[in-house]
Amino acid sequence: MPQFDYKARQPDGTTTTGTIESADRRQATQRLREQKLSPITLKEARTAKRSALGTLREKAKSLTASKRQSAETDPLSVQPSKGTPKREKVGLAFLTRLLELHASGLPIGDAIRILSQRLSDSEQKQLAGSIWRDLSEGATLAGALTRQSLYFSGSISYVIEAGEATGNLTPILRKVIDFLEEKQAIRQKMITSMAYPGFICTVAFGVVIIFLTVLLPQIQGMLDRLGGEMTWSAQLLMDGSAFLIKFGPFLLIALVLAAVALGQWRKRPTGRKKSDKWFLKLPLLGKIFYYSDLFQSGNLVSTLLESGINTTEVLRLTERTIKNTELRERFHTARGQVNEGLSIAQAFKRNAFMPDLAVDILTVGENTGNLGHSMSEVTKGFRLELTKRLGLLTNLVASGALICAFLMVALIAIGIVTSVFQVSQTLSN
Repeated sequence: MPQFDYKARQPDGTTTTGTIESADRRQATQRLREQKLSPITLKEARTAKRSALGTLREKAKSLTASKRQSAETDPLSVQPSKGTPKREKVGLAFLTRLLELHASGLPIGDAIRILSQRLSDSEQKQLAGSIWRDLSEGATLAGALTRQSLYFSGSISYVIEAGEATGNLTPILRKVIDFLEEKQAIRQKMITSMAYPGFICTVAFGVVIIFLTVLLPQIQGMLDRLGGEMTWSAQLLMDGSAFLIKFGPFLLIALVLAAVALGQWRKRPTGRKKSDKWFLKLPLLGKIFYYSDLFQSGNLVSTLLESGINTTEVLRLTERTIKNTELRERFHTARGQVNEGLSIAQAFKRNAFMPDLAVDILTVGENTGNLGHSMSEVTKGFRLELTKRLGLLTNLVASGALICAFLMVALIAIGIVTSVFQVSQTLSN
């Protein structure tokens, strides 16, 4: 009978490895789950003598595995997955349908199989089919979601992994959906708030282009024929237009090259670490980056703690979801101190990971044995602070855009009126 080497997670969150005999991969997965083990990896053991080529392949696989393991242990090497907002909406819709079926009593595998057959949206149906195929091959739900990084971020996979480890997946899915819905609501609010200023700036820019390319040359030609002089406002617009025509392409190329250079520099560990540290010091934007990571990490910690995961595993999973490398390094140091016996509140305060007020609330939670609830309350404060600062940023950008549009239109109006007066005075003379 075939043998399968497995790596699985036990109910207490620890991992174990071993070998199990079974007719096929699906039966091996079922036997592991009967033993209350959540499979992480499952592959057929090879008993035959390996060829030189097979040995080389195994060494390549082990090298890849070691790189992955070092990425997990190094707090600066974790890179967040990237997906478009549209695909994130598809992932959210899929999770919502999955929760509806699973909460009604269907197992996760059966629920995903039904979704792969009955979903009307083609992209969601394809996503469900891919996940069902991975589950059929013995992968866990968290492992299947990890392979769909365009639809689900790494933090979602880690939370699902914790839910599978405790066998309490329904509330975890509900928490994940609530978090994603709130995240999209904040994004939609910003887009809506910027729509009107963006429209005003577009119209103002169009008016400026028409004035500079059509109306102003005609006025200038008329004044040249009549022997008049350009007014200061019209001359300012003409000089500005000539400057942009002459140097605008070079400025645009320089900005593009600077952006590319910054992106390449941020791909290096040292560059990313320094730039993330600078980002936290930016006026207004720095606090938005700060509270965004605190909101996400605090929400994950409270969810995992309330699901019964031990503190060590909670901190390990949460560290991998922090995007800013400076904050991730602070969290990593705090996690090491917690493992050495320091309380979470003291470790966060010592490494300046959270504000003092949040640390005080966590201290009360630890003293009363209700840390999960305290972290949930702290996360609400982070969400309110993030929403307030995003609203302030939106108002500043909108006000600045409207002021710039008003100044451009006002300058054009002054240029037109004074030029008309200049033409009239020239004709009268």
